[in-house]
Amino acid sequence: MNKIAINNSDVKGPIIGGDQNNVTYVVAAAPDPSVIRAGLDRIGALSEEDEEFKDFIDLFNSYLNDRAGRPIIGLKQKLLNGDREDLVDEAIEHKDRFAKIAAKAQLSPRRQYIYFYILQKIKAAFDGQIRPLIKAGALAENIDQSIYHNIVNSIFSEVNSVDISIDQHLIYGMLYFLTGKCHLVWEV
Repeated sequence: MNKIAINNSDVKGPIIGGDQNNVTYVVAAAPDPSVIRAGLDRIGALSEEDEEFKDFIDLFNSYLNDRAGRPIIGLKQKLLNGDREDLVDEAIEHKDRFAKIAAKAQLSPRRQYIYFYILQKIKAAFDGQIRPLIKAGALAENIDQSIYHNIVNSIFSEVNSVDISIDQHLIYGMLYFLTGKCHLVWEV
């Protein structure tokens, strides 16, 4: 038990006698489905011969492949290294579901664009909002809440009006897929 003794002091602010866990949530901008619709229109106007289309395919494939320069240890070990054993079974299930769906998407530029859009948004939000929480030693439940609000629900709200086949579980699958491919780091 911690004990604090303060004598002859004028304290302004909290006095903490143990651990203090503050969580700061960054509220993302309101979802804007017009952004993804414009991207779909643009990808639909390109042909497979267009240089811009080839660049897009290269970028999309960079998310589907293991990230260079990082050891390949698998999703399970990455989560264990990040002290998130509680997520392993469900994460593997979600990741495998997305991997199968992504393989089918190889035949559809529209699907590829939607998945690319979501994957890059997940990576950016994870690096900008979740990774700092992990580094700061935030509680697992606070990290999970931030993932849900700032990634899963935010993206779902944005893409649902464009593609009803994408549910929140699939977005979690994409998050764990990126983890397994070494794009997201869960350990300190």
